[in-house]
Amino acid sequence: MNGFYWIYLVMLFFLLVYDFAKTHEGKRLAYYASCGFLILIFVAQDYSVSIDIAEYMRQWEIIPDLSFAQMLVHKFEIGYVLLCWVLERVFISDRVLLLVLSLVILLPFARSFETECKHPMVALMAFVALGMYLHAIIFWRQLAAMAILTFSYRFIKERKLLPFLLTVLVAMSFHKVAVVFVGLYIIYKIPINKWLLVVCGFFSVVLGLLGGPIIEFGISVIYPRYENFPRLVIGGETLLALLWVVVLLSYWLLQDRMNEDQIRLPFLMVLIAATIQPVCFAFYNWLRVVLFFRIALVPMCAHLYVALFERKEGNAALALMQSHTPCLYKVVISIYDKLWFKIAAQLILFAVLFVWYVSELDGAVYVMAPII
Repeated sequence: MNGFYWIYLVMLFFLLVYDFAKTHEGKRLAYYASCGFLILIFVAQDYSVSIDIAEYMRQWEIIPDLSFAQMLVHKFEIGYVLLCWVLERVFISDRVLLLVLSLVILLPFARSFETECKHPMVALMAFVALGMYLHAIIFWRQLAAMAILTFSYRFIKERKLLPFLLTVLVAMSFHKVAVVFVGLYIIYKIPINKWLLVVCGFFSVVLGLLGGPIIEFGISVIYPRYENFPRLVIGGETLLALLWVVVLLSYWLLQDRMNEDQIRLPFLMVLIAATIQPVCFAFYNWLRVVLFFRIALVPMCAHLYVALFERKEGNAALALMQSHTPCLYKVVISIYDKLWFKIAAQLILFAVLFVWYVSELDGAVYVMAPII
């Protein structure tokens, strides 16, 4: 059985434990126990899970013998290279690299979900269901950079430029594409209204139609050495659809809260991802950029869940139901506060996200390597 499926089932067990816990401390214990489980699986994975990991482990053997000058021109960023260099000299087992990376990646995300979301367990489950955990297992440097960037959220909200830039630099020492996050700081205070969505939708269409020429021009000017690099194209239509569904649904259900930092930041990140993602139709590697903003789908799923199933006052969906289907509204409102109804809603949400993720593979086969 594909390892990803049973991991998903175990996480559903932790979700039920979280839901049935009566105290805040009990819920927090269940939440971090599930994080510990994900860390354990990360550390115990087989090295043959992907070509990327095979290359990481090959470089693990090479890096300790490099001079500092050679490290500066290594194919991997200097932060990751120095981490490998230090760990190899202090520890015997190469498993320590996986342990450290699992902590660097998963703990900041877990802290961020707990800080940014009213229901962090829903966010963590979305992290798994949307395939972000599988990305973390495979794309170490990029997910480490994304995790480090979670510490910059506070500086974006508080408009503290210098600490923000320092955080971005640290993230770039693991993956240079983290520089794209500077754009989020610039546009953070932009008014969020229907005209912004229209403009972003227009640019999304333009990028979808002209993505090829744009990529060719960019490579010729910025990275001419990649002019002969194959332009791999592998679907992406379902990702684009999901991003825009979340944007429009969030705007409808959370419009009155768009000035709140907890909503504004992830909403803008998803909107950026939805706007620029069509370039992937012409150049699949553009997903490396989209992924830095796509991660906000995780907290937005938690916000949408709360807006739909834990926010009776000002619930746009309930108001629509009341005006158009009053009989159904009476049934729903009678069970709305029941725990089993909320659990059922969570299971349906994660089933939908997981089915979407499997469809997003676009025919590719991703099988996790066996646990050692």
